[in-house]
Amino acid sequence: AAAGLAQAETDFGVVGTIYPTSPEDDYATQLAACVAGGNILCITVGYSMTDATLAAAIANPEVNFAIVDASWETYPDNLRGITFNAAQVGYLAGTLAGLMSASNVIGAIGGFPIPPVNDFMFPYQYGAQWADPQVQVLLEYAYNFMDPDLGAQMAEDQIARGADVIFAVAGPTGLGVNITTAQAGKWTIGVDVDVYYTFFGGGAVDGHEYLLTSAMKRVDMAVYHTIEDIVDATFTSGTMVNDLANEGVGLAPYHDAAASIPQDVQDQVAAVAQSIMNGQTDVWEPLYKYNIALPITMK
Repeated sequence: AAAGLAQAETDFGVVGTIYPTSPEDDYATQLAACVAGGNILCITVGYSMTDATLAAAIANPEVNFAIVDASWETYPDNLRGITFNAAQVGYLAGTLAGLMSASNVIGAIGGFPIPPVNDFMFPYQYGAQWADPQVQVLLEYAYNFMDPDLGAQMAEDQIARGADVIFAVAGPTGLGVNITTAQAGKWTIGVDVDVYYTFFGGGAVDGHEYLLTSAMKRVDMAVYHTIEDIVDATFTSGTMVNDLANEGVGLAPYHDAAASIPQDVQDQVAAVAQSIMNGQTDVWEPLYKYNIALPITMK
């Protein structure tokens, strides 16, 4: 989000201010500071700020607001919800994981069981199992976004149970998941941004060759385009959806893992992406909905 703001400052000459928060912060206080600072747009980042953002928008109709990772059925005229079709890219990550697993056991570690996390996690499972019906998927939650040590412990546990690909959907907790998994010589997948740069130092951190990809949400571009709409006086309220078709989500480059990913696997992932965009693949469709239970008669 900060990168999107910085690019907008460069391209549009706007002046931006960042108001840092933590999970323990009073979000209403920071929003009030944004309003008092004379800003014409206040952007909040994170599902946990949903209630505070809506309340601020209602209380300050002269200021525009937007929030990343939240939406409503109805909106005041000055509020935009910025959402990402995380399910589409989560499904792609699962497809890749299912095709790359040698053990037929893969894992995913989330921060909390909340929509922005589950939107990655469940389609990840479905994509993997459609790619290889024999794959077992371990889905677990850390109940903490801020503990890399906990993430490392959970990754070690999943590896001990046979997982050879682990997807982290857990913020800074995911740092421990990704690094520990990769340094154990197992495949790992990052989330939100390209963690090749944020966690693996662009290849400087050990294990970088075991980072398969990252399931990215282009928050930077969503923030940038929202600011652009303010500058162009075309800002509208409602839900802004970012998906594969408009490149608002997508898999990061394979980087140093590319040589280890067979071309037919890369081709299958690309074909699934096209199938999702064409509407042929439903990323919320579990493989096992087609299981049929037949009665057994004992003689």
